Amino acid sequence: FCVQCEVPEGGLVPKSLYRTAEELENEDVSLWTETIYQSASVFKGAPHEVVIEIIDAASVITWDFDVCKGDVVFHLYHSKRAPQPPRKDPLVGQHSSITAPGGNNVQLIDKSWTLGLDYSMVESPLTCKEGESVQGSHVTRWPGFYILQWRFHTMPGSASTNLPRVDDVLASLQVSSHKCKVMYYTEVIGSEDFRGSMSSLESSHSGFSQLSHATSNHSQSSSMISR
Repeated sequence: FCVQCEVPEGGLVPKSLYRTAEELENEDVSLWTETIYQSASVFKGAPHEVVIEIIDAASVITWDFDVCKGDVVFHLYHSKRAPQPPRKDPLVGQHSSITAPGGNNVQLIDKSWTLGLDYSMVESPLTCKEGESVQGSHVTRWPGFYILQWRFHTMPGSASTNLPRVDDVLASLQVSSHKCKVMYYTEVIGSEDFRGSMSSLESSHSGFSQLSHATSNHSQSSSMISR
């Protein structure tokens, strides 16, 4: 007999001892979450969003994340309005056989908000592939609320891109390939401290700086991808 797993050698493994892929994945995540990193799930139609309130302009938002599963698109937005606390969508709850996104999937941008009116994009989107690590920064130009968003990367021409948000979520929950996972860490530091310790983050690979330099030479950003 095997002492550790209590299964007779050469015998059938009891179903009670089977481990699902999701359980094994969560074990790996738990090892990461013991550090300063947080885990998040990203579904098709259900991005994960984190809000950071900035009081003093010229502060520096830094981010460091790993794409553990799937491909994502990273965005950074600014709004003068405070996002409302996330609410559970009642349409998802009506489907008892469908598991809604967990507590590590949060949407903060209200469906009624209009891009360019209620909130604006302050960084160009960055597509990040599975297995990549991304480090970046953004020197804020205005006080307010900055929203970091990880969105499911959809290939151009996908038939599901025009689905309503809730329907898209319900569909994605049924397909494991429509789920991404990221581990991330964010921090806000003063611009003077940032220049002394993080200047090495400047990278020609970044697509972020194009939009920032076009809006203001006081707004600086950079991002570095490693594989």
